[in-house]
Amino acid sequence: MTSGTQHHPEHGSTERRSVEERREQLIDAAVEVIAEHGLTRATTRAITDRAGLALGAFHYVFDSKDELLEAVIERVVREIDATLGATAETVEPAASPALDGPDLVVDVLERFLRGAWAYLEGSRTLQLAQYELTLHALREPEKHHLAVHQYDLLVGTLSGILRDLTDELDPATSEELARFVVATVDGLLLQWLVDRDAVAASRRLDRYLTTLPAIVAAHTER
Repeated sequence: MTSGTQHHPEHGSTERRSVEERREQLIDAAVEVIAEHGLTRATTRAITDRAGLALGAFHYVFDSKDELLEAVIERVVREIDATLGATAETVEPAASPALDGPDLVVDVLERFLRGAWAYLEGSRTLQLAQYELTLHALREPEKHHLAVHQYDLLVGTLSGILRDLTDELDPATSEELARFVVATVDGLLLQWLVDRDAVAASRRLDRYLTTLPAIVAAHTER
């Protein structure tokens, strides 16, 4: 016979956790499980086990796994977006006051991309989760908007950074240039995730940066 004072594992100290705290725990755990084992193996049990919560806690916070995945996508996007913004704050408007026009845009882009790449290399787990979640969103028509939102946010952030730090580009040009840069860095990142060769990835980034003058010129010379 059990004692009347026995508690469920989720009771006691854990019952004081707010719904929001459990929500954040589950999102954190989902990112880790998806990155390590893939989306198909990210079951609700695997996620709650990683979070250190009982299975029932999942359904207390989320109505479905799809709702959790939407929250995970939003989290990944917000984290990457916030980091890009923080990276931009470390980039002065110009390394040399003599720079202006396209040269200034190139200078800002190069220093920003080096800072952003350092972050990407240090967040491999998050980047893996981002790619897998993007593919998931693309395969589910009702979630396609999440993939679009993800890239629109990244492009919008970089476009805003270019305008804020250079004052050389109109909104349409900065967005077009930002979308091109995001697409290229996406490819560099995916290749690094595949071969796991940081030295080769750094070399490829260096080579890409040498093409920035031509890329900027192609977007600004009309």
